[in-house]
Amino acid sequence: MINKEREKLYLASLLHDIGKFYQRADTGSVQSSKYLKEFAKVESTFCPMFNSKYSHKHVLWTAQFIDDYKSIFQSITDYDISNIQNKDNLMMIASEHHLSKSQLSFLGQIVKEADCLSSGMDRDSDQAYKDSQDENSWDNFKKKRMTSILQTVLQVPQENTYWHLPIDKMTLSKDYFAKSSFDGNPNYEALWKEFNNEFKFIQSNDYKVFSETLYNLLFKYTTTIPSSTINFADVSLFDHLKTTAAIAICLYDYYQSINESKTTNNTNYKQKPFILIGGDFSGIQKYIYQIVSKYAAKNLKGRSFYLRLLSDCIVRYILNELDLFDANIIYNSGGSFYILAPNTQEVKDKLENCINTIEEKFFEKHKTALYVAIDYIEVSKGSLMNNKEYKNLSDTWEELFDKRDKKKQAKFASIINKDYKAFFEPLENEDLENKYRDSITGEAFDLNEKTYKEGDLRLKEITYQQIELGEQLRNTSLMIISNNKIPYWKSDVFFIQPLDLGFYYYFANDSNIKNLEESLKASIDMVDIVTFNGKDGNCDFMNTVNGTNNIFSLEFYGGNEHVGKHVPSFEDLLKDDGTFKRLGVLRMDVDNLGKIFQSGINKERATLSRYAALSRSFDYFFSGYLNTIWKEDKYREHSLIIYSGGDDLFIVGDWSAMIDMAERISKDFKEYTCENKNFSISGGVSLLNVKYPIMKGAEEAAIAEDTAKEHYVGDKDSNNKKEKNSFSFLLMPLNWEEEYPYVKILKDKLVELNYEDKLDSSFRSKILQHYANADIKGHKITNLKTYWMISYDLGRMKQRYKKEEDVKNIIDNCISEVCGNKKILNGNALDTNYHTLELWAMASRWAELEIRTKNNINKKL
Repeated sequence: MINKEREKLYLASLLHDIGKFYQRADTGSVQSSKYLKEFAKVESTFCPMFNSKYSHKHVLWTAQFIDDYKSIFQSITDYDISNIQNKDNLMMIASEHHLSKSQLSFLGQIVKEADCLSSGMDRDSDQAYKDSQDENSWDNFKKKRMTSILQTVLQVPQENTYWHLPIDKMTLSKDYFAKSSFDGNPNYEALWKEFNNEFKFIQSNDYKVFSETLYNLLFKYTTTIPSSTINFADVSLFDHLKTTAAIAICLYDYYQSINESKTTNNTNYKQKPFILIGGDFSGIQKYIYQIVSKYAAKNLKGRSFYLRLLSDCIVRYILNELDLFDANIIYNSGGSFYILAPNTQEVKDKLENCINTIEEKFFEKHKTALYVAIDYIEVSKGSLMNNKEYKNLSDTWEELFDKRDKKKQAKFASIINKDYKAFFEPLENEDLENKYRDSITGEAFDLNEKTYKEGDLRLKEITYQQIELGEQLRNTSLMIISNNKIPYWKSDVFFIQPLDLGFYYYFANDSNIKNLEESLKASIDMVDIVTFNGKDGNCDFMNTVNGTNNIFSLEFYGGNEHVGKHVPSFEDLLKDDGTFKRLGVLRMDVDNLGKIFQSGINKERATLSRYAALSRSFDYFFSGYLNTIWKEDKYREHSLIIYSGGDDLFIVGDWSAMIDMAERISKDFKEYTCENKNFSISGGVSLLNVKYPIMKGAEEAAIAEDTAKEHYVGDKDSNNKKEKNSFSFLLMPLNWEEEYPYVKILKDKLVELNYEDKLDSSFRSKILQHYANADIKGHKITNLKTYWMISYDLGRMKQRYKKEEDVKNIIDNCISEVCGNKKILNGNALDTNYHTLELWAMASRWAELEIRTKNNINKKL
């Protein structure tokens, strides 16, 4: 049975600070407001007194907003929302949270406490964080911009060095990045008008449906709006509203379970009203890349996205079973998810049943190939408030990580206890010949399992669906999720049911949805409609389909807009100009992610909203913004994003495009993270023949990535050494800021001189020959005659280029730098442990690949 009181609480919590947005869009104060009507006269009803004056006046605009849309809110509530005498109506619950507890209804008290638990420590302990944009003018709150959470990780920035975010709706462009300066003040008024133009078209008479669409609209419009302008502004209005709503639902259920329905004791920090649920997949890498045939490209894209659907399906299942909302999802990306839930026995019992059901469904469909470890820990009010007497959130997260990881050591324990034979006895078809195996994945067919044919291929149903999914994603703009099959669609729209948990995922675009609506004369009702990346990078997602009581939302997804009619094969990705052809497999991820989450946020300021913001920030870059880079023709035509999300990526493409794209991603990530030196991204690329097994290529790329993460510059035992922040290819890791630019500059010069017919391959051959004979150990030349041999050989070579000054210069530089072991980058000494000969040899090898490419182009011309 639907608990409308509880759903009203959720909506009120999402709305409780909407007045901050509305107030900043206004042109005057309370008395001179352009928007406040009768609410300008009722400060005593909503606002508390502070130093003999009314304070927290944004609540007046919250009340005004609800009154502005009285007809919309009235359609989903049984109460007269404009009756300020009724403490239990939506307006009063949302707007009175700054009054004393004795003045509030039970629901009002919960919103007040949730607001404190979400923001109490957001707004304290900020003395060290002083921002030069702080002023004393009365309307400063309308001018103040938000500081990116990324700039404060593992550091306290110096005053006058803060990067601020644009106050604008979400876009997938650099315009949405934080900047060191802005021209002019934020235009709240224009942004508020855009928000209202979309808000008024939410079509629902259902509390939950209305609230979830509003939640997603707030995500689009309030992610860069500061929640508080009084204190250090690094928490967004969206993250504050989200966590307040999640906490409120947990408090409601907790108090109901202990029969506390009249008043709430928000000073009892010992109470543990919350559990933090964590889930993490294992077996992902092996599952994605275990492709044994030349048809890998057909399957990889869909196989990777299928794993995303598994995670989404599990999270939806848990939310449904525990009767929770989207705001309760703290994070869900990259094979991990975290959910805040009420700490009641009923919830814990239901969660245990969920975990067992999920394990059974996983084993039924994937045997032991995939597993998701799910566990939880109890969380006290004191932890959320960062009270020093209680465990802080940083330690709480770490405890959950440890508990969840231990779960992985006892995989499928419930199934083993229930049916030992099913788990350990071999499959009847396991040792039979290849005709009983999937042509692409090599997985054995179960007896009597239905097989699918595509040309000469024999496929399992899941493989066939994944191939089709990969194809559909190319044209998909909408993902429609239903609790039941949509009967009148039949085979017109592709769908997949990842696990038998009651969710069907349909993939469509604007065109076929319109055709279906016109031909079937039927609307699509009571479903979730997800738009990928918005339209044209503008993150628009509202009312894409006709229907009633639909939840509209936005999700980010990397690389689904390919050129052509089909997902390209690996051969298609290679440049078709007769060049030296090699496939590049690129893997990259954020360095020191565990440290960032465990200690990146100062323990005294570690709040739920900040952790939510930090997780979301990574996913925006890897799942969302990465599309902006990839859509450039030089990348999109020659690469296939297999996976991007969370904090990492996997891309396959032409070898030269992959190296160039890796450099671009690293550069943009540095800008996105406000040049915070505590953030870096390492990666590696493997070069392989297009016929080479992709699983092996992925393994080699992983080794290259690991090599980059192990790389360091400086003394190994020094605290000042530069670790990670590197890129590895051709079996050599290079620091992004020191060694990589040095080698690239050399490579470009060698290519340029060769292309101009000024310096042929003999110079590069000499470098590589001396490098091979130098017997370098520990980055030191042990064959000392190498020095005079280089001087002699290159000195004689220089005599042949008396009229070519640029050739003579590069030869002189090589002799000087190698024999003197000098490394100069842009006039400064290069910080590297490599001997200079190692770097020149690397540049020569890289140049050789490009020159072979260019020479092949010239031959073809």
